[in-house]
Amino acid sequence: MASKTILGISPGTRVLGIAIIINGQLVDWRVKTFKEKWSREKHTGIISIIGKLIDYYDVKVLSVKKIDPLKSSRQLDHLIESIEKLATRKRVSIKHYSLSDLAVGKRSGKRDGKAKLTEQLVEKHPELQKEYLKERNNRVEYYTKMFEAVAIAERCREW
Repeated sequence: MASKTILGISPGTRVLGIAIIINGQLVDWRVKTFKEKWSREKHTGIISIIGKLIDYYDVKVLSVKKIDPLKSSRQLDHLIESIEKLATRKRVSIKHYSLSDLAVGKRSGKRDGKAKLTEQLVEKHPELQKEYLKERNNRVEYYTKMFEAVAIAERCREW
């Protein structure tokens, strides 16, 4: 049986959340930051990182967080288009999920929903405990995109 490798991405022009799940096992998770001003080189660099992850892990499915149109930008829209083109070029299935597609937190407030989702992810993947504890103590969110990427990849597993 061929392995099912999912790359979960929570895209951003400054912060990119990444998660790799192989046959149900979370094997890689991280936050990549891009502090420099938006440019063609920055765009190319982000796409290059995603392409290398697809190749390295032999990704079969790309699970991408849908961006709320009210929170998007021209640069972010262009980045997502490029991610879709990359997936097509590499013959990788692509699925889009919004955070509201996830079962947790639909009735509670946005912040409560994210906190509950993160807690459920840590319960399922204890290896995320270190980042969870850091995030809980941070005044500014840092690992949020990574947790979103894990949640989006997990959601894709159910597909």
